[in-house]
Amino acid sequence: MAAMTLRQRNRLAGMRHIQDVALDLMEVRGFDGVTLQEVAVAAGVSPSTVYRYFDTKEHVILWDEHDVPIGAELVARLRSQPPAIAFRDAFIAALDERADTGALLRRVRFIYATPQVHAAAVAQDLRDRTDLARAFGEVMGAPSGALAADVMAGCCMAALDAAIDHWQRAAGAAALRPLIHAAFAPLIDAGTPSPSDLGAAPQA
Repeated sequence: MAAMTLRQRNRLAGMRHIQDVALDLMEVRGFDGVTLQEVAVAAGVSPSTVYRYFDTKEHVILWDEHDVPIGAELVARLRSQPPAIAFRDAFIAALDERADTGALLRRVRFIYATPQVHAAAVAQDLRDRTDLARAFGEVMGAPSGALAADVMAGCCMAALDAAIDHWQRAAGAAALRPLIHAAFAPLIDAGTPSPSDLGAAPQA
């Protein structure tokens, strides 16, 4: 990851602080019992600052500064690895870089325990699947919207979600890295479907 400017570092620090404060409040009072205005007061910032960083309460919890590095790592790995392996290894590489796995577990457990935030996470996963399918399609030689790339993207997202769900249900007692490897093993053993296996772009 390229070195960040002071302004970028300050922005990330501010977003982390707001997210931590929001979790502190919501774990005590519940998601519906806290407003973004109250988060701003508790964080010692203006409401406009909170809204500049986060457009919704759900976004405060779902935001992860490591999402962009994962995307950059994936693009690089897709040049030399099959899609499922590239996706798995990109996530693990980003996971190995983070020093906040305890904070990640706390946030993930809150997401799974809070229906509104979990629903927003599922909606975000669907958007991410579209972007992932587009990237997979390019390396698979599939046309835009091809079913093969969409299936592979969906399988990768499902495998990752299953691993993370088992991790959070065990409260971190099982390490996330081997869970991810185990979740992806059936997918990788099955191989990558080709466009001819699953057809080209779906018909309107």
